[in-house]
Amino acid sequence: MDPVEARDLYPITRQYIFMNHAGVSPMSERARAAVEAMAGQLTAKPLTSPLAMEEADRLRESLARLFTCGADHIALTRSTAHGISLLAAGLDWQAGDNVVGARGEYPANVYPWVALGRRGVEFRMADNTGGRVTPESVLELVDARTRVVALSHVEFWNGYRVDLETIGEECRKRGVILAVDAIQSAGALRLDLSRLPVDYLAAGSYKWLLGPQGIGFAWCHPDLLPRITPALVGTASVQDRLNYFSYPTDRVDFETTARRLEEGNPSLLDMAAFAASVDVFLEVGPEVVERRVLDLALRLAEGLDRQGYEVIGPWPRDAGERSGIVSFRKPGSPPQEILRDLQASRIVGRIHADFVRLSPHFYNTEDEVDRVIDVLSPQAALQP
Repeated sequence: MDPVEARDLYPITRQYIFMNHAGVSPMSERARAAVEAMAGQLTAKPLTSPLAMEEADRLRESLARLFTCGADHIALTRSTAHGISLLAAGLDWQAGDNVVGARGEYPANVYPWVALGRRGVEFRMADNTGGRVTPESVLELVDARTRVVALSHVEFWNGYRVDLETIGEECRKRGVILAVDAIQSAGALRLDLSRLPVDYLAAGSYKWLLGPQGIGFAWCHPDLLPRITPALVGTASVQDRLNYFSYPTDRVDFETTARRLEEGNPSLLDMAAFAASVDVFLEVGPEVVERRVLDLALRLAEGLDRQGYEVIGPWPRDAGERSGIVSFRKPGSPPQEILRDLQASRIVGRIHADFVRLSPHFYNTEDEVDRVIDVLSPQAALQP
């Protein structure tokens, strides 16, 4: 599917220039239709099949195609924080162990690790340099008691892309788990989990994946799965999940796949919407999506720079550090004024700290980017 054709699937484009995909994104007509169809099915006739299991399997298969991994290594979760917490709570920690993260991380990838302090686990934070989390700053904190390095793939506030390859390869050498919060990259950047040296990855669906709030996924490397003891346990976690009477009472035989991390059935309505959203990405193609996202973000950053704005993210630095996030400020202009001007022109962004963050997706257009730049030009500010 061509991106221009896919644009027609998003009704919000008829009224707004939406550039807050790093926040909460709109869903497509297909996702809405999928929810309505599922709701109709649930209200019109009795269920005669394990529908929730079938929908979950279909969604896992679609995610596996999008991220080049095995469906058996994907667990469906409620959110990024839920997925990360399953790993944090499921490892066999010993007092004196430590986790290495970074300053400036989104709290979903901080609190699950800080909470381990009650078990004697230290959480260390690497400093960022000009907003960049470098492999050197992370790895210098890794020692013999480091069990996990926990990082975002893309920093939520400034858009820097972390060098997972370098950090992951070194973690592999040292026997350290690399856990990744991918909510700011999944759906925007290509993620080939058959190649990336990552052990665990979690993301919600409602940002760049254009799905609903309340559902997400976690991917776990097959070598790591047996080391995670599920913190939440239900019928979905066990091997003989449909045996309601002759179950063992002295042990739990957990699923050998990532389903061991699912204690129950996710929402059917959420799964229907998420699957429909993922299918759009598969039709457009992850390579096309990434190229569009990066090209539009670069066009936006270059235009803002020409207009005298300070782009605080990874521009014009190495292309490998860039993402779909463009954060910027203008000395002497409060971010509220900048956002007010954008909103007056029906352009959707958001404020973080003292700057504005915009985040275009593949269905945005060059004309929309140019419109943003025109609205923020000094000439526009002088007009009555």
